[in-house]
Amino acid sequence: MVQSKLSTTAYFYSLLILSFPILTVVLVRKFLEMFQDNWHWGLTVFLIFCGLVSLFIIIWGFFIEMNMRMGIVSVDSENVMMKQLLGFGTKHSFKTQEIDGFVIRDFKQRGQYHEYCYLIKDKKAVLMFSSLYYKNYMEVRAEIQKHIKQLK
Repeated sequence: MVQSKLSTTAYFYSLLILSFPILTVVLVRKFLEMFQDNWHWGLTVFLIFCGLVSLFIIIWGFFIEMNMRMGIVSVDSENVMMKQLLGFGTKHSFKTQEIDGFVIRDFKQRGQYHEYCYLIKDKKAVLMFSSLYYKNYMEVRAEIQKHIKQLK
């Protein structure tokens, strides 16, 4: 059985995602204190913009990145399991026979090449993980390759 290990990048991104709304509230409070007597439409636009950006980062960061891509993946000959939210969330388990295959997609970030591995079941990606977030990504991918076929 091979179990994934999250990299420091995953923990750092998680910390940023969770702290961003708090930093936005602090920033907005400072602006409100500064412009307490001189309220104008520009301040209203700024507050709306800050609220929308915070909402987007919370939704994208928590529900997409942390929930879907930053989980603990365990692979053995019969099962593939993922525990979401850095290993603290919901556990999903799939039999290796039920999975149709896996697909690997490359991407470039800050001058480095990384991979996403998607496990496909009924023409849908049911589990995904990335070399960006895992220390032992190649070990986990090699274990998956032993038990599941690669799709093109």
